[in-house]
Amino acid sequence: MTTWPDPERRLIVRYLASLGLRRASCAYYKQVLSSFQDAAECHAELGKDVLIAWLQALSDHWMATTLLNRTRIIDRFLDHLVKTGAIERNPVTALCEACNIKRCRPVWRALATHDPEQALVDLRQPKPFGSTLGAIMAEHVALIAQQRIQIHLAARVVLAVRPLPAVEPCAAG
Repeated sequence: MTTWPDPERRLIVRYLASLGLRRASCAYYKQVLSSFQDAAECHAELGKDVLIAWLQALSDHWMATTLLNRTRIIDRFLDHLVKTGAIERNPVTALCEACNIKRCRPVWRALATHDPEQALVDLRQPKPFGSTLGAIMAEHVALIAQQRIQIHLAARVVLAVRPLPAVEPCAAG
């Protein structure tokens, strides 16, 4: 399934052609994407290590703000590779899901720090209606829910067994 990185860089050329950029912008994008592929070719799989290696390699050449702006080009290219079937999963999207955040920029910012592992741990958010207590709280919530169901069912049974009160006829007066 994985066909990227490709040594001839045909996927980059096709991607750039599909964007319809001006010549200067095309050269700029090509530089960014080629540097990313250079980093990817040094690793066995496309994952967090590639992202960190690319950021570290370019942090000497670009200011942090410029580098973070260039990550958007990489995000779109990775999404394109997933859409075309060249890669199975976008590693940035996978990190966003693991951290339970919706935007990619905080993940890139965390990866660009001196301690990316700790920065990603600090970035993690609990799942909606979740808890930082994790499995302990999930077990407790499941137990409470089960008890509520049992109480609800018991109340339903009592109501079904209880006789209806006798109704006396109205006296006409």
